[in-house]
Amino acid sequence: MRVAGLIIGLIGAIWGMFAGLGGWVVFFSIVGAISAACAMSYPKNAGIIMIIAAVLGWIVGKGGFLWQGIFLLVAGILAISGQKELEE
Repeated sequence: MRVAGLIIGLIGAIWGMFAGLGGWVVFFSIVGAISAACAMSYPKNAGIIMIIAAVLGWIVGKGGFLWQGIFLLVAGILAISGQKELEE
């Protein structure tokens, strides 16, 4: 699950960076990309940060960040569920 969170999170974050929606959306995409990169080591924290970045991106992007936010949201959920893999 952590690997899926990493890949899906990076796809959503990079897509969000190049969507051309403005400064704050790019900032939240960069935060999402950094947290997706940390999904292998710290899946719980990275998942929470990806979910927050997705929600704030939706709010700031006013609908233009829809699919990118969905990718980050799913990646955050997968990363949090990957915490069990790390504990075992």
